[in-house]
Amino acid sequence: MNCKIIDKQAFYVLEKTSRHSVLGGENNASVPAFWAQCHSDGTIDKLIRGASDKALMFGICYEQKGDDTFDYSVAVLCDENTPTSDGFKKTLIPARTWAVFECVGAMPQAIQQAWREITTEFFPTSNYRPTGEFDIEVYPDGDTDSSDYKSEIWISVQKC
Repeated sequence: MNCKIIDKQAFYVLEKTSRHSVLGGENNASVPAFWAQCHSDGTIDKLIRGASDKALMFGICYEQKGDDTFDYSVAVLCDENTPTSDGFKKTLIPARTWAVFECVGAMPQAIQQAWREITTEFFPTSNYRPTGEFDIEVYPDGDTDSSDYKSEIWISVQKC
């Protein structure tokens, strides 16, 4: 598993959020469906117009709620002064230490497999634990259906 630990300064994202359930692994279908909806309804195009880096998209998983749900956002980097509209919100992601994992393969299977490996192999044997606040999937421009597509998973961590 290819992992590096980095410190990153705070940054802003412009995002569209929806709620997802983890019961029965429902999120493995509902999150890709949310991405498909965002592509088909123009959300992605609108987000990219407000992006400060048009070559990156993010999937942000926020802390799980007590009812087995979590908020998930499709997002882009933006500036502090980026206006919000169309049901989007601007969020400051605070400075954190991140465990960054490279993910190679077609989406969503590759990212789902990487998550399984992170939770069953990395965290049980590392000197880090997730903060539980949020995790970020980083999707650069490219063919997400390609077997050699490269993305990343960033997990905010702290030393054990």
